Amino acid sequence: MAQSEAVATAAAAMRREVVLPEFENPPATVDVPASRVTRIVTIDAPRSTVWRCLTEPDLLARWLGDIAAFPEGVVAGATGRFAWSGEVVLAARILEVVPEERFVFDWAEGILSGRASTVEIALRDLDDCTQVHLVESGFPLEGDDATRREALRALAAGWTVELDELVDLAESLAG
Repeated sequence: MAQSEAVATAAAAMRREVVLPEFENPPATVDVPASRVTRIVTIDAPRSTVWRCLTEPDLLARWLGDIAAFPEGVVAGATGRFAWSGEVVLAARILEVVPEERFVFDWAEGILSGRASTVEIALRDLDDCTQVHLVESGFPLEGDDATRREALRALAAGWTVELDELVDLAESLAG
C-alpha cells in the first residue's frame, strides 16, 4: 500500500463515528460488617417517571416482585406486601415518603417483626437522568463472616436483577 493510500485510509477511519458499548449500571455491592447491600443506578428517565415506578403499586409490581399490594396507598405508615409468584411473600411497612426524593420501607418474610430489614431509596438528578441510590440494611443474619457474606451476596444479586428491571421499566415509560 502506497503511503498516500495509508494516510487516506487512516483519515477515513478517524472520520467514522466511534460507537461505544451501551453503559451498564454496576451490580449491587455488599458490606459484611454493616450487613448492608447498596446499589446505585442511573436511569435515562425524568425523576417523576422513576418516582411513579417506586410508588404506584401497579408499576412497582412490574419491577419488584409480581404483586405490590398497599390497600392504604403508598404513604408513610401504610402496610402492604410484595410477592413473587411461587416464591416468597414479604410483609412491608412504609416508613417515609418524600415525593420524588426518598422512599423508605421495612420488609420481612411472612409478617413484620424484629427480623425486618430496611430499604432506603433516594433519587437525585444527574445530568438529564435520574440516579437511584438503594441501601438495604438491618438484616438479621447469623453465622460466621463467610456465611453472612454469602447471604448478602444472594441479596445483592436480587437487587441487581430488580433494579435492572426498574431501569428498563422507567426508560420504556419515558419513551
